[in-house]
Parts: sequence; C-alpha cells; structure tokens
Amino acid sequence: MRTHFNHAALSAAVLSCFSTPAFSQTLDQSIETLTVTGTRLPIPIATLPSSVSVLTESDIKASGALQLTDLIRGLPGVSLAQSGSPGGLTEVRVRGGETNHLLILIDGVVSNDVGQGSLVDLAHLTSANVVRIELLRGPQSARWGSGAIGGVLSITTKSGQFAANTSHVDFSAAAGTQGTLQGSMNARSQSENVGISAYASYIKTDGDNVSRVGNEDDGYDNMTAGINLNYAATSEHTIIANVRTVDYENDYDGTDFATTGLPTDTDNVTDGSQLSAKLRWEFTPEHSPYRSALSAHYRKDENDNTELGAEAGGTTGERIELNWTSFYTIKNWDFAGGIEYLQRLFDQRGPINFGDPNQKQHDNTYSLFAESNGQLTQYLTATLSARYDNNSEFDNAVSYRGGLSWQLNNHYTLFTSYGSAVKTPTFTERFGFFPASFIGNPNLEPETSEEWEVGVKANWKTITGQVSVYTADLEDEINGFVFVPEAGAFSADNIDGGSTREGVDLEINWNSGYGHITAAYSYLDAEQTDNGITTRELRRAKHQGSLTYNTDFGTEKFSFYTKFAYTGTHYDTFFPPFPEPSQTLALSAYTLATVNLGYQIDDKWQVSLKFDNVFDTDYEDIVGYAGQERRALISVNYSM
Repeated sequence: MRTHFNHAALSAAVLSCFSTPAFSQTLDQSIETLTVTGTRLPIPIATLPSSVSVLTESDIKASGALQLTDLIRGLPGVSLAQSGSPGGLTEVRVRGGETNHLLILIDGVVSNDVGQGSLVDLAHLTSANVVRIELLRGPQSARWGSGAIGGVLSITTKSGQFAANTSHVDFSAAAGTQGTLQGSMNARSQSENVGISAYASYIKTDGDNVSRVGNEDDGYDNMTAGINLNYAATSEHTIIANVRTVDYENDYDGTDFATTGLPTDTDNVTDGSQLSAKLRWEFTPEHSPYRSALSAHYRKDENDNTELGAEAGGTTGERIELNWTSFYTIKNWDFAGGIEYLQRLFDQRGPINFGDPNQKQHDNTYSLFAESNGQLTQYLTATLSARYDNNSEFDNAVSYRGGLSWQLNNHYTLFTSYGSAVKTPTFTERFGFFPASFIGNPNLEPETSEEWEVGVKANWKTITGQVSVYTADLEDEINGFVFVPEAGAFSADNIDGGSTREGVDLEINWNSGYGHITAAYSYLDAEQTDNGITTRELRRAKHQGSLTYNTDFGTEKFSFYTKFAYTGTHYDTFFPPFPEPSQTLALSAYTLATVNLGYQIDDKWQVSLKFDNVFDTDYEDIVGYAGQERRALISVNYSM
C-alpha cells in the first residue's frame, strides 16, 4: 500500500495506490523474438516461459490513441489510475504490485523517475511515433535489477527502429474537443551502413475539470522529440546512439485539507522535462560464437512547481548506467554475462517553510549477471538468469529466475517459471520532505518478492491465446501512509507482515473473416497483512476485462476500431479533515468505450475520427478525481 509523493500533484500522490482494465495483442509464432524485455538472448516469444503481451505498430495506428494510457488501459494484469484529464498524474501497477514495481524502458533506456519515487508518470508518454509495446509480467530483477518486481514495460519508438535501404517521411495533425491540438512528424533514412531517424510530436489540450466542485479545466502541453543514429563502421563493429527529450506543462488542482479533504480548483502548474540518451557499441566477429556490447545510458527527470503563482519546489532525478555484456553460443545453448555500474542522484528543492526540503542524495550499485537459454530436448526449452547487486546503501542482494517451456504439439505450449526480485527504497521514501504532509524514513529496508507462474500458450490457424496463473509474496512492503503523531505528518515504513497476490491473466486473439477480435480478462486477489490485520490492497480491481474489434471491412479504404475496457469495483483511502480518521471507500465499476473510424483517401493521405469515453461515463480511479470526459478528435495523416 505504498505511496509516492509528486509535489507537483501532491494531492493525487497523497491519495495514491490504484486500478483498471485489460487488452492486447497476443503471442503469435510469427512475431519476432523478444530480445529487449525478457532476456538478453534471442528467444521466440512462443517459447519464452513468461506471460507477455505485444502491441505492434498496426495495433497502435488502428487505435488512433493520442497518449500511451489509451493503449495501456486494457492490457492483462494492468491496473491504471489517472488523477483527472490528460497530463494528470498517471501511474500503472502490474499484477497487484506497486507503481514503482514496474520498470519502464524507452528504446532500451530505463525511464523510471528517480526524483519522484522511481515511478513513471504515463501522462507524459504520447503514442505518436511509438511502433511497439511489450509488457512482460512477473519478477525480472535478474535481468534488470532493482525495481522489476511486477514486470517490465518496453516502448520502442520510430527512432529506435531500423530498416535497411529505406527512406520515409510522414506527418499528422489533429484537432478536437476540449481545445485539443496535436501534430507529429517522423523521418527515416538508411543506406547500407548508416541510418538516421528523427521524430517530433506536440499535443495541447485545455483538459477537463478534475475536481467535484468548481469549473476550472486543467490544461496540458507536451513537446516530445527524438533522434537516432545507427552506424555500421565495419562488418564487425556497430555504433548506436539515440537521444529523446520531453518538455511539458500541466495544470493541477490542490486539496482542500481544511473543509472537504477533496481536490479543489487552484492555480497550480508543473513544468517538467525529461532526457534519455544511449550510446552502444556492438562487436560481432565473423564466424565466431562470441560477441559483446558496451553501452552507456543516461536518464534525467526534472519537475518544478508553482502554487497560486508562488514557487513550490521540485525534484531532479538522474540515472547513469554503464554495462558490458558478452554473449556466447555452444550448440543449442546461448549464454550471456557481464558487469554493470549504476549511479542514481536525487535533488529536492523548495522554499524553507516549517523545515528545509533542499537536499542532494545519491547511491551506487555494482552488479554481476549471467543468463542462459537452450533446448534440453527437442520440445523442452529452459531459461536461467541470476544477478548479484552490491549497493552502497543496503546489503548485497541476489535475484534469480528460471523457467521451462514444453511444446506439447503444433498448437499448445506449457510454461512455468519461478523468480525472485528486489526493490530498494526510493530516495523519496527515505529522504523526501514535504512540510505538513510527508517526512522520509532513512531506515527503510529493501522489499523482496517471489512469484510462481504456470501457463499455456495456444496457436491455431486463426486463433492465438494465452492463460497464466500466478501467486506472489512480497516481504518488507513499504507503506507510505504511516502517520507520525509527533511530526503531524505521514512517513514510510516496512510493514510488519507481507503482501500476497494471486491471479489469472487471459487473452485471446481471433482473426475472423470479419475482422480481428481481442478479448482479455484479469482476476486479482491482493491482500496486505500488517500487525496481524489483513486488508485489501488499494486501487486494484479484482475483476478487469476488455474487448477490442478492428476491421477494414474487406476494403483498402475504410477501417473501424473499437474497444470496451471494464474495471470492476475497487477501493481507495479518503483522508477527511483532521482529526477525522481515514476511510476506505469503494469506487464504482465502470466501462470505457473507444471508437476510431479511418478512411484512406489515397496511398499518401488518410483521415480518421476518434471518440474517447463514447458514453461520457462518470468514473474515478482516485477518490475525488473525476475521470476524463468524452473527447472527439479528427486527424489527418500524410506519408511520402
């Protein structure tokens, strides 16, 4: 039941934990190998002993989604919570884990915000120029280190995609209700040994009124750009470099702590920026079973806030990673191993008022890792991975994962896996300071998780699907809502007990003669025991599901896409004005409907009309924060 404190949206974060639905593209034998998310080694998705969902470029284009949240809402096992309109704090949890238990990659760079509790605010991830999304569920710390307890979400942009001897340019522009404007472009050119690609997108909206009172809309602006260089210096040496930037501004509401305890219209603004960079050298000797890669990654997140026109503070988080990995192949087995260095830096600043929030913190981690996969028999595949972390602030940690995949016949594959993962306390939990609301606890211990998973993948001529059952135990869970009477504020502490998560994830794809249908369902039972008292984990619906239909009507001109995403009843904590005690409230189940209609004018021009929340459903993911209202958007796309 941990919470992370984004002072830019403190009222949302002080109420934090969360919920929502399911959708996705399932695993087909024809889908390429999963080389980024689940393993350093190439392995077909169909034989990967894990539950994984993939959204391809055609899926993303068909949906007409403006923001990544439109696509994530519906993936199996996902709980999503958004504090209002576009730009509002948006967090995602997987399989009942916490919001910073999911590691998010953008073109291979870890993008969790060190300055904001190691979460990723999905509100600032636009879907323009995204070509692939992979969601790998279950503990992945053996591959990615601290934080990958619930899974890994990998996002590939057009600047992270390569295509030999091709050149391409396209543009899009859109306008809609709530004063929404959007534009994007991307260009790509590649010769035999040099490739360069770039993209840029801009979105602006007046937003909605997220408060139950007042009529002030909360607007949002986002400018995202990226560039990538791929240079094959020789047949054995390749250099890859990319840079991605995001600049945004969003309005957010404060909380009326004195009278209602609910959001109220206020003139609050967050200015934020994000920078991701990667430099990678790959060495692949000819006619050799050996290859290696040396890479450097950098991530910076900066947030500055003003409340009622006055400076209210902010944070900067930085992540510097150096990695050297060697690969080796022997007969039917692939091996990888290497070393990694990680430095994280945290900077908090703000006005000195009943305490001084200004501080700088950092930590370092040295890691050793190894993994392998191969065939035990013609039909039985095994994967093994392990990692040793030496952190400057905590005891040494070991993470591991093993799995088996058994191909029963041409249609069915059984898989099982067991994994152990770790999450070190965040700088916010240890040192965060927000006067009269939160004081960090430097004595926190890391969280650890273990998970079993068993599942089956099916592949028929027109139908593919997967179902998996899992059970996970989280020890030393950090609760960010521990009230400290002598300080008159909340703090964080490891609970005296554990958290258990059990569930089922199911998805089915059917390429019927009348279009493509995707159905998904998730069941989750997540409970926390603290001091002998068992309670349900908050903002996680027990039942979630979705149904997606996409067709071109058998023509090359028209296209139709619709998705219904259902979120069952879920719970949240409401903090009334002091001295009233906190209350656990049930939030009603809801279904959101999306429709996108497209028409291909010719081989270069296309127009589309998209509706979000078609039935203008009233809903809340967080107590007091009204969900996004109905929105209509017309788009024009040009390719050359």
